[in-house]
Formats: sequence, structure tokens, C-alpha cells
Amino acid sequence: MLIESPLSETEDQFCAYVAALLESIYGHLPKWMEFRVGGVLEWKGVCYREFCCPAGSVAGRIQLHATTAGGISRGIILRGMLHDTPCCWEIRKGVETQFACAELTPL
Repeated sequence: MLIESPLSETEDQFCAYVAALLESIYGHLPKWMEFRVGGVLEWKGVCYREFCCPAGSVAGRIQLHATTAGGISRGIILRGMLHDTPCCWEIRKGVETQFACAELTPL
């Protein structure tokens, strides 16, 4: 999963945003919660950081919140396959936009 992150945002600031997001979703930050930050990618002039968490349910909970209007303040990108072709979906304020993963540019 990729989560929007302004280019000027440090990794520590991004982690603080994600921790606050997870606290808002779970009501507290679970003691078992572990995540790390991966690379930075760009799509349509917006930067995203990779959110890596061993518990797949965490990304699922973030996705669920992102699909509702006002759910989270930043866009997220999901990557997967559609008809044997890599495909991406941006979810922003409850609106899902499909695009080709090749449009993602590493920074």
C-alpha cells in the first residue's frame, strides 16, 4: 500500500501521521503494531510512500476507511492484478481511480 506523503515530509513525520491514523482507526495504537516505510513514488505530481506492515489486516482497515468520504485525509494507492495485468487504484475521499502501475515513478 502507498500512502500520500508530501515531498517535504520526512520519514519521521510520515510515521507520526500513520501512527495517528492507526490510533484513529483502532482507538489506540495496538502494542503488536509494527510497520516500516519503503520507497517514495510519484503519480500525477503527488508523492506516496510505501507503507509496509506484516499484518495485512492493517492495510485492509486503512483501505476501508479510505473508501468512505472523509475517512482519511490523504490518498492511498493499492497495487494488484487485473486480467493478468498489473493495475493500481488510487482511493481519495472515497473515490477510486484505476490506472496502470507503469504510471508510478520512483523518486
